[in-house]
Amino acid sequence: MKLTKQKLIQLTEKQLSSLGYQYVVDTITMAQGLYLKRTIDSLILSLGLTISKYYDSMFTASYYLSSTANWAAVWGDIPNRSYLRIGHFLTQLEREFLLDKQQTKPGIRDAWWDANNTDSLDCFFNAVSITESRFILQPNLINDIIKSAEVNEMNELACRTMVIVGSDNHRDDPCEFIPLKSVDNIPIEWFKAAEQAIRERGAILNENTVKRAAADAYRRRIV
Repeated sequence: MKLTKQKLIQLTEKQLSSLGYQYVVDTITMAQGLYLKRTIDSLILSLGLTISKYYDSMFTASYYLSSTANWAAVWGDIPNRSYLRIGHFLTQLEREFLLDKQQTKPGIRDAWWDANNTDSLDCFFNAVSITESRFILQPNLINDIIKSAEVNEMNELACRTMVIVGSDNHRDDPCEFIPLKSVDNIPIEWFKAAEQAIRERGAILNENTVKRAAADAYRRRIV
């Protein structure tokens, strides 16, 4: 049977929680299971799961490090190294223990696990525990993230959204791009505040940017 997003979350949530990750309901990013945790320098480490399009039960995962909770946001001057799959940080010897034989051939860096196999799932969790620090401690990565103008813009937008929510002064403001009902368990006032923050900053305003800014602010608050 084809692996579903709901099933993958059920299989991974408990163990990833024990590794410090918090599951968040997410239909805004492309992740098929999104987990967040606070890390050094007040940054957020996101772990997003991806189900294979070609194999019924295979999945992988990618790290994303930023001050934003918008998994996989890489554009402008945001460093590409802030968004990488966990297989990139496994040694050849580790790959031989944690992956099937087809993925241990020289030159292969990606890594996939079988959700229908308990041993394979355990190998995935071991891979996360092994590679997390290697990803975060890439040379100059944190400094490059902190210096990014795009990251700082998302950070300021999320911070302003949180301030507006806390002030309650946005409730009567006219809004054009908020959803008709809550998305991902995020209260509507967060979308109203996000739209106001975007208007104040003169940033790109549409349904997607409002959703992204609201989700970023809300998830920062709860993680």
